[in-house]
Amino acid sequence: MNTNHHEPQSKIITFFVGVLFVFSVGLAHSAPIPELYEVKTPVIDKSEQEREKALRAALRQVIIKITGRREVANRNAIAKALEQPDRYVQQFLYQTEKTPSEPAELVFWAKFDPSAVSELLRSANLPTWGHVRPSMLIWLVVGGDKESALLSANSHGELSSALREGAAERGVSIILPLLDLRDSARIDTTDVSNRSRRRILDASERYVPDTILVGRVYSASATRWTAHWELLGAEARLGSWTTHAGEPSSALREGVHEAADILVNRYADWGRGVPVDAVSARAQPTVSGIDTIADYAKTLRYLESLQSEAKVYVTRASGNRISFLLSVPGGEAEFAKIAERGTTLTKTSSVDGAFMFRLLP
Repeated sequence: MNTNHHEPQSKIITFFVGVLFVFSVGLAHSAPIPELYEVKTPVIDKSEQEREKALRAALRQVIIKITGRREVANRNAIAKALEQPDRYVQQFLYQTEKTPSEPAELVFWAKFDPSAVSELLRSANLPTWGHVRPSMLIWLVVGGDKESALLSANSHGELSSALREGAAERGVSIILPLLDLRDSARIDTTDVSNRSRRRILDASERYVPDTILVGRVYSASATRWTAHWELLGAEARLGSWTTHAGEPSSALREGVHEAADILVNRYADWGRGVPVDAVSARAQPTVSGIDTIADYAKTLRYLESLQSEAKVYVTRASGNRISFLLSVPGGEAEFAKIAERGTTLTKTSSVDGAFMFRLLP
C-alpha cells in the first residue's frame, strides 16, 4: 500500500491557509513600513545651518534605503532634491539620547512624506526595493586566533550597534544569535572561522533566516582592523569580500553595506529592466511543494518582497498547492522572468495552462 507521508500535514496547511484566506479577503492594502521614511542623525546644536545639513543627510539616507542602492545619491535629479530637503520632510524633532557608557547626545529625527519621495524617485526613473526584504542572520567571530568569541545579541555592545546601524541605514533586517545553550551545542568560533557550511546551516535553522552573513573581525595592526565576510543563501554562496578600517565598528558597518549591495542586486528584481512607472498587472501563480507552515511563510515572504505596497492574497489551497493573487509591475511575464533568476521558485509545466511554480528547498 502506498502511503503519502506529507498528506496529513498538507491537510493541516490547507486548513491553516484557508483560515488566513477568510480573514484576508476584503482587507485594505498594507501601509508602507514607516521606518523606511524615518532617520535619526546626531547634530551639534539646533541652529538652522545644522538642521539643513541634517535634513540633507537624512533625505539622502531615506532615498538609499528605499531604492537599496548607495550610488543613487549621485544622480542629478537626486542631487537637486538634496538642495531642497524641506520639500520632502513631513515632520522633525530633536531628541537627547544617553547610554550608560556614552555622554548625552543631541539627535535630529526626521520623517519624510512617502508620496513626495515616491514622486521624486519616479521623476528620476529610479526603481524601489520592496518593503518586505530578506532577513539576514549574522554569525561573527571577534578576535584573532589566540583569543576570540562569537558576537551575540547581548554582547560586544559597540560592535552589535555598528551592525544594527549599518543595517538600519540600508533598511535591512538583521538577526543576531542568542548564543544560549542550544546555540553553544551546535556552533563555536572554530566553525564560524573555518566557515563550516553544514554546522553554520544547522545552527541557523532555529532563526529561519533568508540569508546568513558569516564574518570574522580582528586587529591586523595597531591602526588597522580587517573583517572577512561570506554571504550564504538557501543553497549557495552569494558572495565573499573583505573590509578594512581604522576601527572595528567601521569595518563591520561597511561589511553590512556590502552584504546589502548583494541582496539588492539579487532580490530587488524590479530594478532589472522594469521602469519605475511600469503598469502593474495581476499575477496569479500557483505554487506547489508547500508542505509545512515554514514553506508557506517562505513563499509568502518571497511574493511580498516583489512588490512595495500591495497585499498578497491567497485564492485557493489544495494539498500542498496554494494559489496566490498579487499585483506586480510587468504582470505575469515579468514575474516568470524574476522567478527564473531567483532561488525560491521554479516554473513548472501545466497541462491546463495554469501559471505553475514549485517551491525550491
